[in-house]
Parts: sequence; structure tokens; C-alpha cells
Amino acid sequence: MTATAWFLAGLGALPFLAMAVAATVSPAFSAAHLGGDKAFLAYGAVILSFMGGVRWGRALTLAEPARAAEQMILSVAPSLAAWLALLIDRPWSLLLLAAGFALQAAWDWKSAGTGLLPAWFGRLRLTISAIVIASIALVMLA
Repeated sequence: MTATAWFLAGLGALPFLAMAVAATVSPAFSAAHLGGDKAFLAYGAVILSFMGGVRWGRALTLAEPARAAEQMILSVAPSLAAWLALLIDRPWSLLLLAAGFALQAAWDWKSAGTGLLPAWFGRLRLTISAIVIASIALVMLA
């Protein structure tokens, strides 16, 4: 399962990288063929929401009701941040996405360290989040 997760996470990072490189090399091409900022922001919002869903799913398997409830409540924060990012203007939208991915990665890393999530998942999230945040930074600079 670990190899599959790494493979799929890598595939999920490809649109971030492709859109960021396109925005850097040719903003006109990016806007015309990849949807520009709107497409980048929408994809980021979808993926950030998905990361919250991962945590919701984990909460469903917890035996302690109070801890499960806490995890479920916190797991909706990425979706709310992603939705808000869709409603606000650049650069704040991109900064909010970057902050959301950074906070989610930190939470996942900490949870992997405490055993709530597998150790490999913490490493995966840090790696992929670094790629995503770097892509966001490239788009902001483009």
C-alpha cells in the first residue's frame, strides 16, 4: 500500500507542477490552455479538501469517541479553508492555500509521530506538501 500511496500522491502533485511551470514560463499559455490561476486554485482547493477527508476517514476508525469527535471536527478545517480560498482574491487565496497545506502537513507529520497515522504517511505528506507549496510560490511569483 505504501508504494501505491506514493505513486498516487506523486501523480496528484503533477498538475500543481505542470500549472506552476506553465505559469512561470508562459502565463498566456497557462491561462489559455490550463485555465490559469482559476484552474490552479480550484485544483488546490479540491486537494486540500481531500486531505481533510483523509483525516475524517481516520477518525471513523478511532475507538475513543472523544478523540474521534475531535479529529472529525478538525478534519473539516481544510475544506473550509479551501472554500474560502476560492472566494478571496490573489495573493490571499494562494497564501491561504499554502498555509492550509503547510498546517495539514504539520498535523499529519505530528500524528504520524504519535502513531495516529503510519510513519510513512507523515513522510509522504511532508514531501508532497513541499512540492505543492513550492508550486504555489511559483504561481505567486509568475
